[in-house]
Amino acid sequence: MARPPRSRSRTRAQARNIAEQRAGYLKLAAAVVIIGAVAAVYYMVLRSNRTLDPVTLCPDSPSSVTVLLVDVTDPMNLPQRQDFRNQFVRLKTSIPRYGQLTVVRVDATASDLLRPIIVRCNPGTAADTNDWWGNRDRLQRQWSKGFDKPLSEAFDKIAVGSGATQSPIMESIQSVALTELQEQDTPRRLLVASDLLQNTDAMSFYRGLPEPAEFIASDAFRRVRTNLRGVDVELWQLQRSDSGTTQPRALSQLWEHVIEEQGGSVSRIYNVSG
Repeated sequence: MARPPRSRSRTRAQARNIAEQRAGYLKLAAAVVIIGAVAAVYYMVLRSNRTLDPVTLCPDSPSSVTVLLVDVTDPMNLPQRQDFRNQFVRLKTSIPRYGQLTVVRVDATASDLLRPIIVRCNPGTAADTNDWWGNRDRLQRQWSKGFDKPLSEAFDKIAVGSGATQSPIMESIQSVALTELQEQDTPRRLLVASDLLQNTDAMSFYRGLPEPAEFIASDAFRRVRTNLRGVDVELWQLQRSDSGTTQPRALSQLWEHVIEEQGGSVSRIYNVSG
């Protein structure tokens, strides 16, 4: 027996339902795209307009923390000063947006922990925004006047020999670890610019370099050790005129052992030219 043909009205109704469903899906997809675009713009606006400290330009939570610890006892010669400046410029440009750069000078810590010479955060440059959700010219001026210029002025101060009779490098590292590098959830770097010759009454490498294991087991080291776990460390070694005798390869190797014993990781050892 032949099947009766479907009514044309029923077929048209089904087609209409399918078309309405497709239109609904398209509207839903368009709404999702619009909401996503609005959310992205809102995020970029917030990121470009974070509340910053009027002096340091730092937000409540910097995106990274970098500490430059400087130990310049004797005046640098011209090649050293220029290479040190080159490294400092590279350091400034490596700081990510909202990253913090703190500069500290090596000094005694018997009566007080060290205080930074300068603290600044990178507010971003014109390349970090556009005219849709920011002001490129204003941001570039803020970077130049509030970040780059004061750091350059600070360099001119720290590059001058201090004339100090002692170099408490390890005590200074302990100090900045306790005051500047405590944020565990933020990328942290410590850069030590020094001849690396620890020189205090309790510990002096001028008397001869100790064996790493012997030194790490000593009471003198126990008093200055600190927690550098998760900290990326760079050593910028300033060469002395008598480096052939006072700064052998064993000196940087000793420092690698010392940093690693405290949980840090030495990613770079750089010999400053001159």
